[in-house]
Amino acid sequence: MALNSYRKCKAPFNYEAWSTDRKYGLRIPSNVLQKILQQCSSSGTNETGGIIVGYYTRRRDCAIVTDCSGPPKDSKFGSNYFRRGVKGLQKWLMNLWNVTKRRYYLGEWHFHPFANPQPSRIDINQLEKNAKSKSYYCPEPIMFIIGGDPKNNWSCRTLLYIKGKGLTELYRQWEDSLK
Repeated sequence: MALNSYRKCKAPFNYEAWSTDRKYGLRIPSNVLQKILQQCSSSGTNETGGIIVGYYTRRRDCAIVTDCSGPPKDSKFGSNYFRRGVKGLQKWLMNLWNVTKRRYYLGEWHFHPFANPQPSRIDINQLEKNAKSKSYYCPEPIMFIIGGDPKNNWSCRTLLYIKGKGLTELYRQWEDSLK
């Protein structure tokens, strides 16, 4: 897997990543990306994370992120680990499910402070476990990992677990935009 390069994050922009065959994509609008980066920045030298929610395009080839959670209050974290808790997530997700434009659990995001966004074996195992869990209702979950310095130079990786195929990386494309 190739490492996505660093990007300065001074202006708002949208994040987009696709598999090499363009069958699977992810879009994160600038406002959600900035929210994630702010949470990374607030965590200092500790790992942090949460979940990403949204919907799929009509062709079901691209997940569109509409929001993210921060770390639930019962999360466990340190300088080189993060175990996402669950406190408050069920209520938040139910509220998103019960609106006219339903939003779904799409996957996880987390932060490797001042380090590469290289997924650990624990990260990969968690992604596979989430894909197989009936309680997530998400057979193809996404993992978005931020690494580096969220205030200056950071990098990211996007992984997707595809049922029957395993792990696939989505490679980024940037759209400079104020949208």
